[in-house]
Amino acid sequence: MDRLFGLLRIPSISTDPAFGGDCARAADWLVADLRDLGFEAAARPTAGHPMVVAHGGEGGPHLLFYGHYDVQPVDPLNLWHRDPFDPVIEDTAKGKVIRARGASDDKGQLMTFIEACRAWKAVHGTLPCRLTMLLEGEEESGSPSLVPFLKGNAGELS
Repeated sequence: MDRLFGLLRIPSISTDPAFGGDCARAADWLVADLRDLGFEAAARPTAGHPMVVAHGGEGGPHLLFYGHYDVQPVDPLNLWHRDPFDPVIEDTAKGKVIRARGASDDKGQLMTFIEACRAWKAVHGTLPCRLTMLLEGEEESGSPSLVPFLKGNAGELS
């Protein structure tokens, strides 16, 4: 949970230029986490926010995981009962939930990819296949850099 909460604390709001530095910080955070896990990872420049590309494993089929580290704005802020970038686990009638901007869209989901790799490697020592992670920082603003990046890097990603 510490890793997920660390990422959730970064206000990577791609639709507001005031948060451009935070988007870059989220990309750098992911690169560092993926490198610690043994991936070759880099935050690659685009016309907008960085694209995180990470490669791990070898042999077998090649899988590509896609996710995004940017989040929606938090406005109107007064509707939040707490700081949206201060994650907390709360008990609800349906069970425990994580409350924070990005917990389900999409930082929580992309962390399941990373943590699944971490768990697999802890048990088996290495990944069972070649794996690429492509994590963008502009999904919430329409992914303007995604198609150009895919076209320019198709060989590396396929």
